Amino acid sequence: MDRIWMKHWPEFIPQEVTYPKGKKPVFEYLRDNARDFPDRTAIIFYGRQVTYAELDRMSEQFARLLLDRGLKKGDRVALFMPSCPQYHIAHYGICKMGGVIVPCSPLFKQWELAYQLRDTDTATIVTLDLLYPVVAAARSECTSDTVICTSFHDMLPKTPTMNLIPMMAVPKQTPPDTLDFMEMLAHYPNDPVRCDVGLDDTVQLQFTGGTTGLPKGAVLTHGGKLFKVAALLSVLDGNMAHLGHPGGAVTTLAILPTFHIAGMLGAVDTMIAQGATQVLMTMFDPLAAMQAIDRYKVQFFQAAVPMNLGIMAHPERRKYDLSSLKLCLTTSFGVQLTDEIVRRWTADTGGCLLAEAAYGLTETHTFDTFMPLNRPKYAPGCQGIPIPGQQIKIVSWEERTREMPVGEMGEIALKNPAVLRGYWNRPQETAKDLVDGWVFTGDMGRFDEDGYLYFLGRKKEMIKVSGFSVFPEEVETFLMQHEAVDKVAVIGVADPKKGEVIKAFVVPKPAFKDKIDGAAIIEWAKSRISSYKVPQEVAFRDELPMSGVGKILRRVLVDEEVKKGGGAA
Repeated sequence: MDRIWMKHWPEFIPQEVTYPKGKKPVFEYLRDNARDFPDRTAIIFYGRQVTYAELDRMSEQFARLLLDRGLKKGDRVALFMPSCPQYHIAHYGICKMGGVIVPCSPLFKQWELAYQLRDTDTATIVTLDLLYPVVAAARSECTSDTVICTSFHDMLPKTPTMNLIPMMAVPKQTPPDTLDFMEMLAHYPNDPVRCDVGLDDTVQLQFTGGTTGLPKGAVLTHGGKLFKVAALLSVLDGNMAHLGHPGGAVTTLAILPTFHIAGMLGAVDTMIAQGATQVLMTMFDPLAAMQAIDRYKVQFFQAAVPMNLGIMAHPERRKYDLSSLKLCLTTSFGVQLTDEIVRRWTADTGGCLLAEAAYGLTETHTFDTFMPLNRPKYAPGCQGIPIPGQQIKIVSWEERTREMPVGEMGEIALKNPAVLRGYWNRPQETAKDLVDGWVFTGDMGRFDEDGYLYFLGRKKEMIKVSGFSVFPEEVETFLMQHEAVDKVAVIGVADPKKGEVIKAFVVPKPAFKDKIDGAAIIEWAKSRISSYKVPQEVAFRDELPMSGVGKILRRVLVDEEVKKGGGAA
């Protein structure tokens, strides 16, 4: 289709992506920044400040630690920890020695972590001491030669400037058979590691559900990461200039989790490449967020709409000055961004503009659209227009080569320099979803007459719980481990707070019929799988709807829920 979005392209946003420090891996941008302004603060972690020189030095030391342990270019290293400065250090250290990052959600339980480690043949894990019991359990199911362990207390200041989360009160632990993160760094020099890392090399395996099946690793490259960093910088710099920022680095609040593709691109990659100062939070807490904005005069941050509402509704809101904020890009997870919310936020903060952040996929390194600030739209599903260098088309579900007319719904397909190389060891799924450089998303969408993209839902059966992707096959595979379950299917049902929650339909084994209830299965799941993957409801059935070839027909279950008013998503 014609690039109809160009007729309303904001004059303050470049139409082409440029690379401020040249075309080279993003970790080289960190090295440049450490040389150009070594004493500038890169990260503020509840009051502890890490300069660019320190971040660069410690990531070089971490790279040397990995090399000394026998790792080589292309080897995978799992990062199993929440947002903290050690995540940044390990991330850049892995990149510098040519390794491949395998981000793992800190919400994982044993089954999930072991699956991801086995699937990627990952033998080195970096984790938080509080998460070590999960690692220890997972190690029995896979090969893990090296566990490097750290603690919040390795980076927390003696006198925090922000409200701490409860888990930070737990003293540092030293699990057996692990290497202490900070102690090990001290053994290595900090001169630059020289490894032949190019833009075509793999940088990370970011797990996603793709179109079907268990989670699979999207193979992303250094070049793709660089493209999305450069594109995000182009848009952010243009937006901030439009809002009166004098130029140069900004002070940001990093709330989105760094293991997630959006948090990683925003905080770990782009803000460091820009030379920004980021106030890093382990998880969202409205009080800590307000304290950070007030104390450090934050100008920009990314959020989800419930976070914005949480800040405005906090009983101590009036104690804090949020007037330094210029821009917040937010995502309609669970709550749709509306004109009314935007007006309230702008008035509450003293002028901060609030807009929908972007449409994006793991497979494309996310951030595929942006909202023009001079012509924002707040209609449900509106995601803005394609970023510079991005191609998006809406195609027929029945015939992918046929593009749909403007205004008509079809499948969203994307193409840009950051799309995945393929799914890790999944050639069939790769061939299905990646065709001639186009990623066929399985998402329903349309363009309006101004070239704004609307995301209308998922044709594939992925479930979105509080913004987290949950894949039915994964939860079903997990629930089949319960001794009472003979067959199971799960679907997403609408929830006013979380967007969707999981409902499971179980056919019990004959020996357990009428002898087990849904609450028992839910309680069993809580200690074994991430909280957002635990079913909120379990219904028992004699049979599940099946196709002629034995495939569970989840759509039938969804239709049944709709007919009886169950609010299926």
